[in-house]
Amino acid sequence: MTTRRALLTGLAGVAGAVLTGAGPAWAGSRQPPAELAAPGRPELAVRLRTRAEWGADEKLRFGPQGEVWPATFSPVQCLTVHHSAIGVGADRAAAVRSIYHGHTVAKGWGDIGYHLVIDPEGTLYQGRHTGGPAVFRQPPVNGRAETVTAGHVRGHNPGNIGICLLGDFTGGQPDPRAVGTLTRTLAALSLLCGLDPLARLNYHNVEDGQRYDGPVLARHRDWVATQCPGNAFAGSGFEPVRQEVARLVRGQRRG
Repeated sequence: MTTRRALLTGLAGVAGAVLTGAGPAWAGSRQPPAELAAPGRPELAVRLRTRAEWGADEKLRFGPQGEVWPATFSPVQCLTVHHSAIGVGADRAAAVRSIYHGHTVAKGWGDIGYHLVIDPEGTLYQGRHTGGPAVFRQPPVNGRAETVTAGHVRGHNPGNIGICLLGDFTGGQPDPRAVGTLTRTLAALSLLCGLDPLARLNYHNVEDGQRYDGPVLARHRDWVATQCPGNAFAGSGFEPVRQEVARLVRGQRRG
C-alpha cells in the first residue's frame, strides 16, 4: 500500500489520547470513547455518539450460541464512503437503530455493517461493536492501526473502514454539515492509520487472499458494481472531499 509515512507518522505517531474522553478505556475498560481525534490536531476532533447513546440494543448481537458475529481485526488499508440510499426521518438516532436492526436481525449478520454513520447535521455515530476504542482494537501508534472487520463492501471488508452518510444522494448532495464531519473524520483516520488519501493501493483481503487495485479513500462503487454513494455525490461531490481530506492531512491552510 502506498503511504507517505514521513509526512503522516510525525503527527499520528504520538501515543496520546486518540479518542478523548475515554479515560479508562486505554486500561481495558469497555466504556466507549466520546471523541475521534488525531493527536496534535484538535481541529480534526469529532464528537462520537456511542452505541449506548444512540440506543443500540446489544442483546440483538447474541443468539443461543453466544455472539453471532465475534469481532476480528486486521491492519487498516483503506477507507470507504457510503450512503444509506433512503430518506431520513426527524429522529436521526432512530434511523441508525433501523439500519442496525436491518443488518443485525433482518440480514442475520449479528451487528451493523458500518464502522461509522453520519447524519445530515453532521453527528458522528459509532457503528460496528469493537469492545475497544471506536473502530480500533487499541489506540493506533506510529501510523499503525487494526480495525474490526465490518460488512459494507462484499469481498473487501477486512482492513476497510466503512463510513455511511444517512440519506439518498442519487440526485442531490449531502448537507454541508455532514460533509464537514465526513472530511474531518476521514482526515483524522488517515493520520491515525498512516494513509495517503490521494494514493492507490493493492488491497489484500486477508480472509480469502484475493487482491484488488483501488483508491485508499474510496467510494463504495470503486470496489463493486453499485450506485453507492449516490450518482450526484459520487459524481461531483466526492472528489472535492478527497482533496479537502488531503489538505487537512497535510495541515495546509486554505489558499
